[in-house]
Amino acid sequence: MDRLFNDICLKVLIRYLLLSLLFLSSITVFAETLNFKNYTVKDGLANSNVYSIFQDRKGFIWIATEGGVNRFDGERFELFTMDNGLSDNEVLEIHQDSKGKIWFLTLNGKLSYYWNGKFYNASNDPVLEKTAGQGSYTSFFEDSTHRLWFSTNRNNILSIDPGNKVSFFSSPTHSFVNAFLFETLQHQVAALSEHFLFFYKNNKFIKTPLRDYPLSSKSITHEKTTNEVYFLSATLLLKLRGKEAIPLAKIKGLKGLDVGSFLLDKKEMWIGTMGKGLYHYKSFDKQPEHYLNNYTVSHILRDKQGNTWFSTIGNGIFMLPYHSNFIRHFTEADGLAANAINQVYKINDKLILGYNDGNVDLIQQSKIKKFVLHSDHLYNPVQDFFFEKKSGSFWYGSENSLIEIQKNGEYQHYLNDPKWVSYALKSFSVSNSNKIAVALASGVYILNKNLKKGSSYPPTNLLKSTNFPNRAYCVFYDSSNGLWFSNLQGLHYYKFGKLEALYKKYPLLNQRITDVAEIPGNMIVCSTYGFGVLVLKNFKLIHVITVKNGLSSNICKNLFVEGQAAWVVTGKGISKIKFNSSGYSIANYNSENGLLSNEINDLYVDHDTAYVASNSGLTIFKETERAKQLSLPNVIIRSIEVNKDQITLKEAKDLNYKQNNITVNFISLDYTHPREVIYSYRLDKSSPWTETIEKTIEFSALEPGQYCLELRARSMNSAWTLPTQLVIYISGPYYKSWWFIVAILLMVTLTLFFLIRYYYRVKQNKEKEELLVKSHIISLEQQALQAMMNPHFIFNVMNSIQYFINTKDNTMANQLLTGFARLIRKNLDICTKSYISVEEELSYLKLYLSLEKLRFGEKMSYSIQMNTDIDLQETYIPSMLLQPYVENAIWHGLMPMDNPGEIIVTLTNNKQELLLIIQDNGVGIDNSINSKSSDHVSRGMKLTQQRISLLNKFNQDSISISVAQIASGGTLVRVKIPLKPFTHS
Repeated sequence: MDRLFNDICLKVLIRYLLLSLLFLSSITVFAETLNFKNYTVKDGLANSNVYSIFQDRKGFIWIATEGGVNRFDGERFELFTMDNGLSDNEVLEIHQDSKGKIWFLTLNGKLSYYWNGKFYNASNDPVLEKTAGQGSYTSFFEDSTHRLWFSTNRNNILSIDPGNKVSFFSSPTHSFVNAFLFETLQHQVAALSEHFLFFYKNNKFIKTPLRDYPLSSKSITHEKTTNEVYFLSATLLLKLRGKEAIPLAKIKGLKGLDVGSFLLDKKEMWIGTMGKGLYHYKSFDKQPEHYLNNYTVSHILRDKQGNTWFSTIGNGIFMLPYHSNFIRHFTEADGLAANAINQVYKINDKLILGYNDGNVDLIQQSKIKKFVLHSDHLYNPVQDFFFEKKSGSFWYGSENSLIEIQKNGEYQHYLNDPKWVSYALKSFSVSNSNKIAVALASGVYILNKNLKKGSSYPPTNLLKSTNFPNRAYCVFYDSSNGLWFSNLQGLHYYKFGKLEALYKKYPLLNQRITDVAEIPGNMIVCSTYGFGVLVLKNFKLIHVITVKNGLSSNICKNLFVEGQAAWVVTGKGISKIKFNSSGYSIANYNSENGLLSNEINDLYVDHDTAYVASNSGLTIFKETERAKQLSLPNVIIRSIEVNKDQITLKEAKDLNYKQNNITVNFISLDYTHPREVIYSYRLDKSSPWTETIEKTIEFSALEPGQYCLELRARSMNSAWTLPTQLVIYISGPYYKSWWFIVAILLMVTLTLFFLIRYYYRVKQNKEKEELLVKSHIISLEQQALQAMMNPHFIFNVMNSIQYFINTKDNTMANQLLTGFARLIRKNLDICTKSYISVEEELSYLKLYLSLEKLRFGEKMSYSIQMNTDIDLQETYIPSMLLQPYVENAIWHGLMPMDNPGEIIVTLTNNKQELLLIIQDNGVGIDNSINSKSSDHVSRGMKLTQQRISLLNKFNQDSISISVAQIASGGTLVRVKIPLKPFTHS
């Protein structure tokens, strides 16, 4: 009986697969489930009664509730109450002006605002004190002149101009109650209520009639980008243009609705009602879809990411992710046979779903038809579907059956071995050569297709077919009709009767392989249960793809190939691996992306549309549409702390060296899947990026210098955002600053300069003193030597005078005495001088020689020859330099001779020195010394030599004196005197 029932159902299924599927009216209309996220007080919401939702310029969501205000970042609800500076805990609306002030319209009629991290109310802003007591504020608007406008529930309109002047406007007909304030395209302020339209002119509001009026102030919306106002009347959607309301569309289903909120986005419209839930119009000429039945929806907001927010009275807030625009969900509540779907397959516009009981749903054109193929309700899950394009056959495989539904309407049962009670079919594959491979709990079996038309498949003897024992997991025929299969041993390849155990070559291939598929280009992709995805090319393992490479999970169940991409069903959703010439890229999809569940059983991909079968229902999404939405807002820096004290962004640019422990709190606002956001940062452009999932970075003991902290973020399958930059400058201690170092170097340099200068000055002064002392000593020594020479000379002269007196030569004695007196006077004149001119020296020498001539008469003669062009008066030489040598020549050279002697004094010079030569023709100095019997020493010559030695110590160019005996007889004395420094003494 069951077999007959199954055959009847198969025939019906065949008919629906082969015909155009014009369903009867009894067929279920296929509805759609929206996957709302609900946030309540359990998640941190201040109160379940929520009046409105607002998104500020940074992207934070602000929530006005009965018990305070929440600021939401996707994960955490931050609470603000009167303790923080609100003027009332019951906040009705939230708005932001052009300066960034966030205004709170409260029930008690007292305004407050939040600006730069601080709350302002009547206690700390005198302007707000003037606005109190005029009723509950219900509307806010800022016009093009930056004048703020507020309406109330007490027939008042308030304005605050840029100069903080507060003005009130009222109406005798109570027409300003809950008025909606806006500005026209002509920059004229207007107020619209349920029964009146007013335009502001000449400091007053002038009434203007309209043909249609809004249902309520809640049924009016203002499109900020176009500055246009739309509203709902009893049956129409209208646009306000100037003083006229223009009907745009007739709206079905508005009758009897108490509109509490209204959102219009192009041709899509959401209407929230008071107590009747939410209505979604995808098209104005169709009935709306109804959600959140019996809920009071107080406000609707679409954020910058495309998510739609709904506030309710009593049930918190609901968020519909942006991907709901291109993701559809279908569950048992929408007409499916069950939520747990085992298999999904698509043929043209027909969608086929398989369930755990072996039954099938067939969906076409948003309608569903159920097929009960097994009436016993036993566990017989559908394992696989397959459409054979070559033959036009549709294959159905369940736990215990494999059926081919042929194009001609016939069907064949292939697992019909009478000896088998259960098969435990895991997988099957049909080759191009009419072979069928099945993976059973007992092994892999290869069957032949029944090619005879109109005949049933004969009873199968599985054991006589080509088979490979051991528990099998999957089978797959590639494009060349090679069979890939896996069992307990691992992966095998079978072709032309030859079996190759691939797991022996690669140990990873002996793991449990759950599915095998082929990518164009001779690539074979294998999913494993716990080891990721393995990719072979030309029988070589080229890729091992795991969670480390971006796979959502290493537990992989099924594969589906579309083009160059392998879609992998994993234990945590779906991973799409797209192969290219340089390798591969991975995109992941899970419940955070909008899937109903991460427990996925199967999927089918048709170009850019994925059909996902899960334990929670069916999800259909378009990947190309989703890719357009994949962008995150740039990272927002929430706060900066230095040594645990909060500072501003500006203050971060001027820190001292003690303020070097910095904490940065930041976020990228992703309300769809906030837990999937990954951040990366670096302190300068030359450093590598560091990834983190934390929203706080701490830098300890930063060295002085300038840093440019860059922060970026990415979410699931999105690119990195543009970096947000934070400039941090930490000045070094003053003793490390350039100016201090320069000052110190300058001070050190100046100190060293003055010290060195002082040292050398002291040294010079000391040297001068020493030089003066030495000069004085030398002068005294010279004078002492001269004084010693004078007595010697005087002794000799006195001897001569005594000689003349003894010889009674009075005349000669008188002459000699007179000359001696002159010589003594001359000597007294020059004995105190260290240097005298050459002229004075020669004059002194002539006087001396003349005296000696008087003494010795004809026995001695002399001459002074000058062959020089020097100025004798301006050229100076040491005093009494020549006299001792002349005296020595007379007394020791000439006097010992019997013959007359001669002394010649010659003066010559060149450019550098003066040469004085004293030559005599006496006995010669060597002979004189050798002939002396006593140890008498010429004291005059010795003293002169000592004087010259002292003088040479203080002069670079020294005076030299040489005394030598002439070979022909006589003595030659050569005195060389440098012309400098004696030329100008």
